[in-house]
Amino acid sequence: MSHRPGSTAYQLGAAVALAASVLQVWINFAVGIVGSNDNPANQGFFGIVVTAAACAFVARLRPDGMARAMLAVAGVQALLALAVATAPSTARDPMGAAGVLALSSFFVALWLTSAALFHRSARVENSPQAHQ
Repeated sequence: MSHRPGSTAYQLGAAVALAASVLQVWINFAVGIVGSNDNPANQGFFGIVVTAAACAFVARLRPDGMARAMLAVAGVQALLALAVATAPSTARDPMGAAGVLALSSFFVALWLTSAALFHRSARVENSPQAHQ
């Protein structure tokens, strides 16, 4: 059974994951997710993108594995957001904990959307009609 990266759901899942990665890096370099772009707390958000790449590698880009990978990345993003939002230094930041949580929630939603699209691609691939 080989995956078909040409399927629409797979392509959309990959596009959303790539957009989330590029947007997160761009925002982090431009202004920083927490305070300014030189705030050390921002380094973790670069780690999210590295996590996504590592998970995709482990999943071998297969739709079922990619769905689980993007779900894991959403979880890591949420946990990092909670850790950063509850840090004492974040309270002094103009955006504050609410801003970090709001922006991270947006990224969690993107990772979950990507996961759902990969899951849909895997379901289509595993359907009886796909094997005819």
